[in-house]
Amino acid sequence: MEIPPLPQGHDFICCLTHDVDFFGISRHRFDRTLAGFVARASLGTLRDLARGRRPLAEAVRNWSALLSLPLVHLGLARDFWRPFDSYARADEGRPSTFFLVPFRGRPGVAPDGGVDAARAVPYQVSEIGAEVRAAATRGSELAVHGIDAWRDADAGRSEMNEVASITGQAVTGVRMHWLYFAPDSPRQLEAAGFDYDSTCGYNEAVGYRAGTAQVFRAAGTRTLMELPLSIMDTALFSAGRMGLARDEALRRCQQLIAHAGRFGGTLVINWHCRSLAPERLWGRFYRALLDEVRQGGRVWFATAGDAVAWFRWRRSIRFCQVTVADGSRARVHVSAAASARRTGVLRVHRPGRGRAHVEDRQFDGSATVDFDVRADSPRALHSPYSQQPINPPERSHERRAYPLS
Repeated sequence: MEIPPLPQGHDFICCLTHDVDFFGISRHRFDRTLAGFVARASLGTLRDLARGRRPLAEAVRNWSALLSLPLVHLGLARDFWRPFDSYARADEGRPSTFFLVPFRGRPGVAPDGGVDAARAVPYQVSEIGAEVRAAATRGSELAVHGIDAWRDADAGRSEMNEVASITGQAVTGVRMHWLYFAPDSPRQLEAAGFDYDSTCGYNEAVGYRAGTAQVFRAAGTRTLMELPLSIMDTALFSAGRMGLARDEALRRCQQLIAHAGRFGGTLVINWHCRSLAPERLWGRFYRALLDEVRQGGRVWFATAGDAVAWFRWRRSIRFCQVTVADGSRARVHVSAAASARRTGVLRVHRPGRGRAHVEDRQFDGSATVDFDVRADSPRALHSPYSQQPINPPERSHERRAYPLS
C-alpha cells in the first residue's frame, strides 16, 4: 500500500513559472543587455536562419523589432518586453507563478563571495505595480525572485515584504535570481518566513538536480518545502549551456513528461519573462511543450504554491492502524488533515499471481486498485467479509477504513 505522489484523478502536477528578470527593453540604454539584444537580433538571427535553426517568419520578426527600437525608446511604439499580457495568452488561462525582483540595481553577493554587476536588474516590483496587480486579478501567484535571501534571513524578509506590499497578497514562495544557493540557504529562507523555495534546478541542463520530482522538506528546516525545478528555457537553448535545436530540446522534455506521467510528482517549467518576445521567440516551442504536457497524462496545472500545499497535505496522511485477520485479510485505517484543495489516493498493489479483491473490485497479478483519501466527506468502505463500517470520529482529522482481502 502507498500514497503515490499524485492528486486523485490526476497523473502528475505541472507548474508554469516565469522569472521576471527584465521588464521593458526601454529601460535598457547603452548597456550590456541592449548590446546583446542588438547582436542576437541582427547577426545572430541571420546565422540561425542560415543554419536552419530559425524560420524566416521569426527572422523577419526579430529584424522588425530591431528596427523599432528607436520608436520604443521614444514611447512611440509598443515595448515588446512586457511579459504579463504575453503569458496570459500563452498559458491560456492556466494558473502560473511569477517570480518578481524586489529591488532595482542590486547584484547581491555570489556564493563564492564575489559580486557580479551583471546580476543587477533595471526594474523593481514597485515600478510595475499596476501590471502585477492585474496579473493577480487573473489568478496568477506572485512570488519573490530573491537577491540575497539565500544567504541572509533579514534580507529575505525585506525582499518578501517589498513584494507583498505591492501585490497585496501574502507572499509565500521564493526562487533565487541566477539560482544562487548554499547549504545554509533553506534555514535562512525559513527564518525569513518563506513557505517554499523553487531554486533547486540546473542553470545548464534539465532534469532532477534533487534526484526527485516530488516536493520535499528542505534539509535542516522544520517547515520549508522545496519545489524542484525541472525544465528551464535558457538551459535548453542558450549558447554555452545545452544549446539544443528545437527538435532535440523537445525530445529531452518528452522524456521528463513521460517520467511524470508514469511516476507522478511535479513537472516545474520556468519560461523567462522575455522568452516569448524578440529576439528569443521561444513561444512556438513553449506552446508545443504545453501540448506535450497535456498529452502526457491527466495533468493538474497548479501554481507553485498550490502544488506545495498539496504535497504538504499529503505529508499529513497517516496509516493509523492495520488489523490482520486469518493471515490474509486486513483493515487499514488512514487519517488525513482536514483541508486540501485536491484529494489523494491510497494505492493497493497485489504482487504475485492469482486473483484477489479489495472491496468490490478485483485485480490480477501485479495490478493495482486505487481508493480516494480525503477529509471533507467521511465514510467507510465495507469489507466483503464484514458489513460493519469502521469510521471513528475525529475533529482535526478524518479517518477512513480500507478493508483489504
